[in-house]
Amino acid sequence: MDLPVKKQSRCAEITIDGECLELYPEKFAWWGKERTLFIADSHFGKIAHFRKSGIGLPSHAGTESFSQIHRILLDKKPKRLVFLGDVFHSDYNQDFELFKNWRLLFPDLIVDLVLGNHDKAGFAYLHSMGINLHKELVLGPFFCSHEPAFPSPKGFNLCGHLHPGVSLSIGHQHVKVPCFWKGERHLCFPSFGAFTGSVAIKPRSSDVFYAISGSSIRRIEGSVL
Repeated sequence: MDLPVKKQSRCAEITIDGECLELYPEKFAWWGKERTLFIADSHFGKIAHFRKSGIGLPSHAGTESFSQIHRILLDKKPKRLVFLGDVFHSDYNQDFELFKNWRLLFPDLIVDLVLGNHDKAGFAYLHSMGINLHKELVLGPFFCSHEPAFPSPKGFNLCGHLHPGVSLSIGHQHVKVPCFWKGERHLCFPSFGAFTGSVAIKPRSSDVFYAISGSSIRRIEGSVL
């Protein structure tokens, strides 16, 4: 069951098999009962990878995702952080060292990574970063994977990979924004990382989208899209 959300709200709550998840506009989900954070597709190192390839992006853009996740951890004080794949975008670059140093700031935090397709490039470095690596992960009623695995016989699927987006009417314009995409037995996360874009999802009438607009999140029924 989805708890009702007003037009705009700080977070949205959904209930899965008796467990409550809070969805935030900072593109993470919070399982308060277990003090667990879920994030998908952070793509750390993407900005450094682009800059190394000669693409002119501001240098500070590469640290924004680190700053964001740092603020979330200080606010929520979780005991576990689950990355739903693609924690890094490419092979080794300076952001690997940034992540390794950042990880030392939270020595008691359990960090799990469900391996994504981009994680293969930096796989050799992941073991040294205090990250537990998984092909898939089951936590309570949740089956965690990178690529969508729905319908899943192993539980309600939390996944990433698709970078879902939805169009909103703002004034006289249609703007595509990132969103959480909830189906009957899955929740697909927006991409946490910067400069990753989003892909429009063709909705079913039973789907629900939690569109992210600035610092608010808006619940939209698939039947009205």
